[in-house]
Amino acid sequence: MNEEYLNENSREFKAAKELEHTLNDYGWNEKRFALAVTTFHRTLQQTLFRSMIEVIRIMGSEDYRYDLRNKASHETCKKIVDSGVLEDEAIPFI
Repeated sequence: MNEEYLNENSREFKAAKELEHTLNDYGWNEKRFALAVTTFHRTLQQTLFRSMIEVIRIMGSEDYRYDLRNKASHETCKKIVDSGVLEDEAIPFI
């Protein structure tokens, strides 16, 4: 993990922690969240997607620490990374 980016005072860290609190609820509905994202401005949808790609790259990396609770996520991310599909095209900021 790149500690250089793990700044607890950054807005990205604070946003991730807020998302963590929101996800920590058995009532979380991934489909509703995904549909809500489609209401974002198109540029923000692109930014969110680039962010999700980075999550997949980090969670799929060899040095990502996981246990049985998130092993399936790691293995799925690793398959996506290993497939090369994330390298096919850049997701531009527009």
